[in-house]
Amino acid sequence: MAGGRDAPSVVLPLRAWLAGTHLVTLLLPFLAVVLTGALAADLRNQTKLNLRNQALILALHAADVAEREELDELGPVASDLSDLLQEVKTHTLAGIRVTDAFGQVVASSGEDIAEDLSDDIAVRTALAGRVAAVVRPRGAPSHRQPLSSQSRRARVRVFVAVPIVDENDALLGTVIISRTPREELQALYNMAGPTQVIGGILAVLITLAGSVFASVVLTRNLRRLDLGARQIAGGSFGGIDELQVPTTSHVAEVARLAGSIASMAVRLQARIGYIGEFASNVSHEFKTPLATLKGTVELLEDDPEMPVEQRQRFFDNANRELARLEALVQGLLALARADAEPVRAPVDLDALVGSVADRRAIVVEGPFGVASGDLTQLELVLLNLVDNALQHGPGDDLDRKVTVVVRGVEQGVGFVVHDDGRGISAGNLEKVFGRFFTTDRTRGTGLGLALVRAIVERHGGSLTVRSEPGDTAFMVALPGAEVATST
Repeated sequence: MAGGRDAPSVVLPLRAWLAGTHLVTLLLPFLAVVLTGALAADLRNQTKLNLRNQALILALHAADVAEREELDELGPVASDLSDLLQEVKTHTLAGIRVTDAFGQVVASSGEDIAEDLSDDIAVRTALAGRVAAVVRPRGAPSHRQPLSSQSRRARVRVFVAVPIVDENDALLGTVIISRTPREELQALYNMAGPTQVIGGILAVLITLAGSVFASVVLTRNLRRLDLGARQIAGGSFGGIDELQVPTTSHVAEVARLAGSIASMAVRLQARIGYIGEFASNVSHEFKTPLATLKGTVELLEDDPEMPVEQRQRFFDNANRELARLEALVQGLLALARADAEPVRAPVDLDALVGSVADRRAIVVEGPFGVASGDLTQLELVLLNLVDNALQHGPGDDLDRKVTVVVRGVEQGVGFVVHDDGRGISAGNLEKVFGRFFTTDRTRGTGLGLALVRAIVERHGGSLTVRSEPGDTAFMVALPGAEVATST
């Protein structure tokens, strides 16, 4: 069991499923005709029509014989009629009886002479001057007989009764003729000539060939998907190469599935790399303050007579390291939250920049427009960029100039944070967004710009930087609220 669900009871290769479904589709017309009873009903109707025609001919013959003999009843010619009925039976295999005007059998193809059929519904209808047809069940037939046998294997028998009338419309009696219709399989067997048999065999072969072709097209790429997924599950990302081949599959669903799995594998690989690098960075960043704290505690334990001023200095160092550890933890938590999908809503950037300007000494040049994103996270982006600019500006806080200006973006909105500091060196320009990178560990954790980039990219935007002495600019582009709602 997996995920609380039972395993499927039937597990077959794709080729078997395709062959089975193709054959079922091929047989559906046959099954529909047979299982719905349409073929059986048609065979019964054909039998009724044939029996009616035979009975009408026999009735006309019996009436003609009576007229030639100038008789008003059939009794005197019963023997001749019985001989005729027995001969007809050898050709049609139908049971035939002739009754007089009172329903008594006077002639038969069998041995049931003088039988009273006056209570039979079909005979009563014929004695009333109308043609009657009824279907009655019969005993279970023998299925040992071959399909080519003249004996019919259906479980019903059709009875047709017609009146015998002379030229003056006087009722002389009835003709009752009965026959078992063909069974469905017998009918299909009799219809299946050499051409139909060859056509059926060709249809089956074409169906199987189509299923084999479809299975080859599907399974060759599904096997690559399976192989690639197994390699990735085993820890080898070489399976990504295997996943690239099925992306060109002629089957759209397979191509999309392969593309999705390949993208998922690439993201998984990047995530694993990120986790490894992250763990290494965290270990490195935590190692120094923890070592300092451990050394401080050991010194304080080893020297209980340490002067108060020196002891206080060690405590101050420990507090600074604890504050750094706390800042690192908070930064890591913020970075983890930034990786989550933002709750999108229209964000008024003019109001947001104005709010930051009330708390920081910055110059604002707008208007900025409306972005689509998380207000709290976008405020964190702007605060981090502004604080970073204020931190690295020249002189004291009063001498530093930080400007937030609108940025023209083809689709969306944006802003630029300028500062007039000493700039970022070319060697450090590509590192500034890296986690834990900082040129002054006494004033930061190196997580601020990494957090900014994570938030902006998670919002579907971009963050770039250019720098020269006296002008460093961090440029942010974000999706606009109108763009987000249209997509």
